[in-house]
Amino acid sequence: MRCTLIVLLTSLFLGCGGSAGVTTDNQALASRGGSRGHTISLTGPVFYPEGIAADRDGTLYVGSIGTGAVVRIAAGSSTPEVLVEPRDLFATYGMAVDRPRGLLWVCTYDDTLVPAQPAALAAYALGNGDPVASYVMPGPDGFCNDVVVDNQGNVYATDAFANTVVRLRQGASELETWATSPLFSAPPFSITLNGLVFDRGERRLFVVKSDTGTLFSIPVKDDGSAGEPVAIPVDVPLELPDGIELLGPTALLVVENDGRVSRLELSEGRAVRTVLAEGLSTPTTAALADRSAWVVEAQFFAETPVVPFQLVRVPLRPECAKE
Repeated sequence: MRCTLIVLLTSLFLGCGGSAGVTTDNQALASRGGSRGHTISLTGPVFYPEGIAADRDGTLYVGSIGTGAVVRIAAGSSTPEVLVEPRDLFATYGMAVDRPRGLLWVCTYDDTLVPAQPAALAAYALGNGDPVASYVMPGPDGFCNDVVVDNQGNVYATDAFANTVVRLRQGASELETWATSPLFSAPPFSITLNGLVFDRGERRLFVVKSDTGTLFSIPVKDDGSAGEPVAIPVDVPLELPDGIELLGPTALLVVENDGRVSRLELSEGRAVRTVLAEGLSTPTTAALADRSAWVVEAQFFAETPVVPFQLVRVPLRPECAKE
């Protein structure tokens, strides 16, 4: 694939509540702790980033669809280093840091395994990127999309083709279907359930459904099983929601593939949406660090992707952030 070697710096609309001021940062690779949004460049003309995760110290991990690699960006640095080496016909998607076990959980897709199930939830060592384990998705047509770890060590992942949430129970040797519902149904091979996040305070998972823009809450029962999913109406509908992060007890961050990063304020079973940034090129997911959202620009819809691919920093101002 031919790409044009141009650096694109994105204009961000930053705001809290209903107002937004336009801010453009023309200093690429500025200090990670800076007060304005900026970018971090990712190496390679076909990186096509999709998933991102942050460790508690601010270290970022970014996965590639184009090469299958995972890179690590140390806190205070803007230089990616390869953690998981590139592989032909291999892609990485959503990811989550599991600090207690020293693992990075990654949704993977390995085209070399076709016609066998090519989608799996893999674990890599945080220290050196060595593969630790891999668990194939249930069923023949699964697609591991995003992953999260709860406070008991259970790992959950969305299956965007089977329209389910799967779980790797602590100590288990295979994935199981954890949550399914008629509310999740869709035509075959639609991209459905996508980003998910665990709310430890309320013991529930939030998950977004990309094809309809729906936000769901799934309670975790006392025995660990899934309760009935509940759709949460949003005052301004979400457009192709992808990644989701918890900002606080009543707030979520949602990345929308149409170019926006939005904050959702939850109250009485509903959500009010505020746009924090827009005009990004197919943003997919975000990770929280430095009181900011580090957003992946995947550029999937760009006719000619602009390289280097980048992460865009969307500051969460103190009056907006609830970390």
